[in-house]
Amino acid sequence: MRKILTLTLPAMIAMSAPVYAQGQAVNADDILQKDAGPAPSQSAQAAPTADQNNLEATLKAAQEENKDEEILAKKKILAKEMHKIRSTRSQVDSAVRRAATMLPENERTPFINVMSGMLNYNAIERISMDAMVETYTLRELEVMVDFYSQPEALSASVKMGIWAQKVQPEIARMIDKAILRIRTGQ
Repeated sequence: MRKILTLTLPAMIAMSAPVYAQGQAVNADDILQKDAGPAPSQSAQAAPTADQNNLEATLKAAQEENKDEEILAKKKILAKEMHKIRSTRSQVDSAVRRAATMLPENERTPFINVMSGMLNYNAIERISMDAMVETYTLRELEVMVDFYSQPEALSASVKMGIWAQKVQPEIARMIDKAILRIRTGQ
């Protein structure tokens, strides 16, 4: 069976940081700068954005809440409820089916069968619930449960895969084009 390589955006960024073109290390920012204008200063790059500050604050709040046994118990109940609403098994199976589409048609069903037999869905669910409790505040979990309990929200979340299938190839093409420009210096 063919090996599937999946790169996340952070992995792609890390891979492209120093690019070697014609035997010499180059910085993508230097190459692309001529089209985009001057690069931001180091101090501007280092300053956290409001979104980053908010994320850090909410993550810290979630951790602080876990020190209170009553709040922690409520968060565990809500995390379990989220997994009833949005089954871990169905989300993992959906990801496996999406990955299978990258294989030749005659290899898809065997791939799905092998993956389904190898995955420990109960362990994935426990890991996911623990991560929810660690990551989200009580209020965030309450809102998530309220939101995903609505039929329209469930429908929208199912459609995210369809949306991603339409958008991701365009993003991949743009990244490929940018990498080509970096490598060729044009």
